[in-house]
Amino acid sequence: MEPEPNHVVILVIEDDPSVRTLLRDIFVEEGYDVLLAASGEKALVTLTTVRPDLITLDLDLPGINGAVVLRQLREQEETKSLPVVVVSAKERISPEVKAQAQAIVRKPFDVDDLLAVIRRLLPPLAKVALR
Repeated sequence: MEPEPNHVVILVIEDDPSVRTLLRDIFVEEGYDVLLAASGEKALVTLTTVRPDLITLDLDLPGINGAVVLRQLREQEETKSLPVVVVSAKERISPEVKAQAQAIVRKPFDVDDLLAVIRRLLPPLAKVALR
């Protein structure tokens, strides 16, 4: 019996439905499992029960903004080393966010550039041959 392929999970934290859907579609097409959160609060609740392999994080979120989410992730033992890619249209990103994120991708982003960052931070996916 063959081992199951790797399941690599990305949590997309993005309030814009069109960007959230685009990111989900890009990552699913690449073979990743994707969870979605439309707010910082929703993301923090999700993280109480699920441990993704990577997070993409918008900074401009309603309620708890992305910088606060990132700070909370870094303060908790279970999530302090979780890779976070900030995906933001903000022109100025604080030094604190830059120091806490593994990468920053500016919107509008090039899909190939985004995927290169994601692949650099995640383990390779097992390829499953279609028969």
